[in-house]
Amino acid sequence: MKKSLLYLLVAVTIQSCAIYHTPGFNSGYKRLTAEEQNKVCFVSSVDEIPDQNDGRIMAVTAKQLSALLTRTENALLYLWSPHCSSSVCIPLSTIQDDCDKANLQLYVLTEYYTDAFMQNDFLSHPMLSVDELHYKTSYCNSYMKRFLSELIPNDKKESTSHHRFLLFSKGRLVESYEKMEDIK
Repeated sequence: MKKSLLYLLVAVTIQSCAIYHTPGFNSGYKRLTAEEQNKVCFVSSVDEIPDQNDGRIMAVTAKQLSALLTRTENALLYLWSPHCSSSVCIPLSTIQDDCDKANLQLYVLTEYYTDAFMQNDFLSHPMLSVDELHYKTSYCNSYMKRFLSELIPNDKKESTSHHRFLLFSKGRLVESYEKMEDIK
């Protein structure tokens, strides 16, 4: 009996370690190389966010993103997961091309850092991430919920849940979409 309990305890511990190191469970910041960590900029002001992509990822709060979006006539915010293989997740090069053709400014908010730098080159604007220091958690699900609850007005929260594409006009959320092809 003691031996079975010990095996169960070891199995649970190993399983919990596997979950913890799974991309998307947490931000992955601590597992970035020193060079990659130096390319993550925890901004203190929206003025620190460059207009053009310079290879860094800008860690922002919802308030900072909202201020950035007010500067833009029409912007699409894509809530992107680097390892998502669902049909609603599309390559960054494809969405950047689509937004360029539709005259939409594209802002990509990566949900976590694991492999995000490999895709960053495709974007015109800097890739964004949630400032996990501000939200006091490195758990992806927790900081994304907090971030989105601040970014999305109360009257639109239910209709935007589970949508990856958020269309803004001068900082105001106009509509959200489950799939890119739904955007007209």
